[in-house]
Amino acid sequence: MQLRDLIMVFASFASMAAGVFLPELAGSLEAMPRLMLIVMLYLSFLAVGAGALWGELRVMSGVVCRLTLLRLIVLPVLTFAVFRLIMPEFSLGALLLGAAPVGVMAAVFSLMLGANTALILVGNIVTSLLLPLSLPLLLSCTDGALRAMGAGGLDLPENFSLGGMTISLCITILLPFAAAMLTRGLPRLTAGILRRQFPLLTTAIVISNLGIFSNYAGVLRQSPSLILHALLAACLLCVVMTIAALPATRGMSRQVRLAFLISFGVINNILLMIVSNEFFSVNEALMGAAYLAPLYILLFYYRYCSRSPAPAR
Repeated sequence: MQLRDLIMVFASFASMAAGVFLPELAGSLEAMPRLMLIVMLYLSFLAVGAGALWGELRVMSGVVCRLTLLRLIVLPVLTFAVFRLIMPEFSLGALLLGAAPVGVMAAVFSLMLGANTALILVGNIVTSLLLPLSLPLLLSCTDGALRAMGAGGLDLPENFSLGGMTISLCITILLPFAAAMLTRGLPRLTAGILRRQFPLLTTAIVISNLGIFSNYAGVLRQSPSLILHALLAACLLCVVMTIAALPATRGMSRQVRLAFLISFGVINNILLMIVSNEFFSVNEALMGAAYLAPLYILLFYYRYCSRSPAPAR
């Protein structure tokens, strides 16, 4: 793990702890998590130009469609089913995180390990842009299917609105995408922002964590065991998603196989953590935050996979 990765991990967990022990920040930082998420997505979209995006889509459209379908539909249903049996109190969180877009760190891992970085970058953009449609549809269909089976439906908050979440996701994701595409028309400005991408991204994560965890400070200080349960749930989710990727990579070349493995485990948990903070409960938000722990441990597994020969076709 590189120094920058260690700095980001330390900054993430330190800001979570600071938010818990400084609840007075809750009011002043109430609107900041959403704003910081827009900044993080803007930086992510800025790294990939629209021309490169459409070019890669034309070259590998079949592989991208397969990855997108598995990541946004099949994987969240699988993780929800597993957690419904093992840890039902975190089953909604597993569904949300399972449906999360491919994470920004996936491209970093890919460059380190020699995977197909182009596929990961396109997967990141496509899954992010489709999330405002796929996530509400997934929640609605899952809730309806459970009620039809007499299983009681999803444990959604009483004031939850699918329409409100869809509008919120559209604003949060499409606005920074449009801004990034406009910024790329100014090469000098784009280059200057990308040179400062790491400190900007780290600062955005710290501010969003402070805002979210100061809001949950009372609950977490009264029930510290909830943190351990969320960490256990996040680790189990990581294992389930990692195992789920294996059948999908059969017959693939080494680079594409690695890209699929990375895309299944390295998710944009920050996005779903902030969505959970706005629309769901502390269980879902805390599980999203706790996923940072197994996320970085995955690097060692991917390094092992990169040294193993690809399975026979």
